[in-house]
Formats: sequence, C-alpha cells, structure tokens
Amino acid sequence: MKQLATAILFAALLAGCRTAPPVVPTDWPTARAARQALANWEMSGRAAVATEKEGYNAGLRWIQQGNVSEAHLKGALGVGGIRVRAAGDALEVETSKGERLSAEEAGPALERAVGVELPISALRYWLLGVPIPDVDAQEELDAQGRLKKLQQRGWIIEYDRYSQVAGSWVPGRTRLVNGPVRVRVIADRWSIPTKFLEDS
Repeated sequence: MKQLATAILFAALLAGCRTAPPVVPTDWPTARAARQALANWEMSGRAAVATEKEGYNAGLRWIQQGNVSEAHLKGALGVGGIRVRAAGDALEVETSKGERLSAEEAGPALERAVGVELPISALRYWLLGVPIPDVDAQEELDAQGRLKKLQQRGWIIEYDRYSQVAGSWVPGRTRLVNGPVRVRVIADRWSIPTKFLEDS
C-alpha cells in the first residue's frame, strides 16, 4: 500500500512538472496587414483620460464603417455624452443634447478639452493593435508576436493585455501617452467579422 501511495505521488509530481504546450507566435506581418485592411468592426468598453488640468472617465463605443469612424463617449467632458465622427479629414462633434460643432470648431474644441490633438483617424488602427499604414512607426512585439509597444505620430501606445475572441487575439487594455496626456482604453466587447478572425 505504501509503495502504491508513493507511486501515485511520484506520478502526480511528474504531471505537475509537465510544461504547457508552446504558444505558436503570431505571423505579425500577415496579422498587421489583415487588421489594417479591416473596414467594419465595433468595440465597446471604457476610457479614462488624464491631462495636466483634469481627468475624466467615460463609457466608450467605437463603430468603424469603411473610412468613417464614430466614437460615442458616455459621460465625457462633463456632459451626458458626445459623439465624434471622423470621415477622412472631416470631423464632427455632437453632444447628447443635440448641440453640434462645425468641422472647423470640432478639432480645436476637442484639443482644448483634452490638451492635445486627438488622433481620431489613427485610433481606428491603434485600438485594433496595429500602426497606421504607411506612416513611420517603432514597433515592439511580445513573445507571442503581438504588438506590445508602438511609437507613432508623437504618441506612445502600449498593449499590456489581450483577449481572445473566437480564437483570435484583440487588445483588452491599451495605454496611450503624449506628453502629459494619458489615455487608457479597456475593451469589454468586440464585434469583428468571422472571416477576419479566421485569417488573422
């Protein structure tokens, strides 16, 4: 009986020493190109912004449809919510009360509120965990071949958490820094075409 117990203990120790199966690194060039080409997706979560003067938290919903980006911020900037819509260089801002800023007013208003120019057109890529295409960038990958740190257009973007969605990785927490401005985005839910997930 004693020998049997010893054998069971020894087997358990061996089982505990087994290494986990190796993680296959991501083919970064292929994954990066697929994500940069992704035209339609949604993400919802939370955002926190800290500037030299103040900070605020907001619920975030991002909707990407082709070249049109929409960011819905609930409870941001001391109002019930705002919607920021970017189509190319055109930018529109609308509050939950229906107040609208013209394209000429929207950019400066956001910059005054946050402290720096918000790169709305760049966020469609950064939130997906890839750099803006055809723009100089410094990339640092993690052990799984995913983007860990990115420097582009004066911003430092760090990805310290990824989540699995239908077998593909997506950023779970993203930190963006530009001088005194710090932005943290936590993604709670993603909606991405299945075809993309299969190919990435």
